[in-house]
Amino acid sequence: MTDRSYEGEKLVIRRHYKAEREDVWEAITDPARLVRWFLPISGDLRVGGRYQLEGNAGGEIVRCDRPSEIGLTWEIGEMSTDVLVRLDPDGDSTILTLTHSPMPGEFVPGTGAGWELGLVALEKYLAGDLPDGRAVDWIAASAQEDLAAAHELAEQIAGEWVKVVR
Repeated sequence: MTDRSYEGEKLVIRRHYKAEREDVWEAITDPARLVRWFLPISGDLRVGGRYQLEGNAGGEIVRCDRPSEIGLTWEIGEMSTDVLVRLDPDGDSTILTLTHSPMPGEFVPGTGAGWELGLVALEKYLAGDLPDGRAVDWIAASAQEDLAAAHELAEQIAGEWVKVVR
């Protein structure tokens, strides 16, 4: 389940995962696990350190309160924004809330769709439904029909974000 909103200049996504908070925390912070569903990460992965996601954003880790919250800058090109990920326990499940700000309205559909596709992959990873290996490798090896379906899902999600922004 995804709850999406655009509050002022904040893009907010909430997702419910059928996994303990500690497991979700490890999946989003351990480089060996992150690479399975998202992107390879390098750098000084501690508060005050800088990180780089392969082929994507980099920035500084500004807050880390294990296992409930991580905050970082999101720097790509000339744009620098902030991302805060909060994990709240919900019985034996976890609610993940991602806030990305400031986010000008024209960037919301693409950015929202990008985050949501990653969070869908996280759900599949936590459920054991992803292939072995790095996500970038198994995505590259995917059949054309799988890639077409992923593109269609991205377009659908971006369309939902357009509705939220309006």
